[in-house]
Amino acid sequence: MSSPGELASDTHGRILDAALARVRDNQGAGLTMAEVAAQAGVSRQAVYLHFADRTALLVALVHHVDETHGLAAKIAAIVNAPSARAAVAGMVALQASGNPGLWPIARILDSLRHSDPAVDAAWQDRQAGRLRGCRAIAERFQQESGLAPHLSLDAAADLLWTLTSLRLWEDLVIGRGWSAERYRTHVTYLAVGAVTK
Repeated sequence: MSSPGELASDTHGRILDAALARVRDNQGAGLTMAEVAAQAGVSRQAVYLHFADRTALLVALVHHVDETHGLAAKIAAIVNAPSARAAVAGMVALQASGNPGLWPIARILDSLRHSDPAVDAAWQDRQAGRLRGCRAIAERFQQESGLAPHLSLDAAADLLWTLTSLRLWEDLVIGRGWSAERYRTHVTYLAVGAVTK
């Protein structure tokens, strides 16, 4: 027999899975607590027992997707790549494989962050983390004597951050219909070329 804690954890996970299904079905067009409750087969009250509001649910959903897709291990593989070039290739490959699942959630967060400080804080925290990763790769290029001499570390990090952004991925893959492989190949080439000699 399941303990109360196990039941609560199971319900928590079901709600997050239901929210993710609704977001993907709607392609990031919106999300209501009532829709999530119906999808999860629980009451709206049960959803609010686990998440204070839609913002809390969306922020938790981002972390849930990260955990489900093993983001920490994928980032560790980039950090431990054998060279700065390999790290860029890994970062772009992660965007190519991960962005299709994150894009609907990102659309909602992007639309809400201008009016919701909690969503904006979560958004900015994620962007800052990505920028730190890009800075670490720029530092590796410098250590490997590959960084373009006209670039500061900050400028190189900014270029890598921009060229691997969700917005660029969205423009090329969603907007222009690029395949994941085409995106991966060309953006890797572009990002490496932008910061190297």
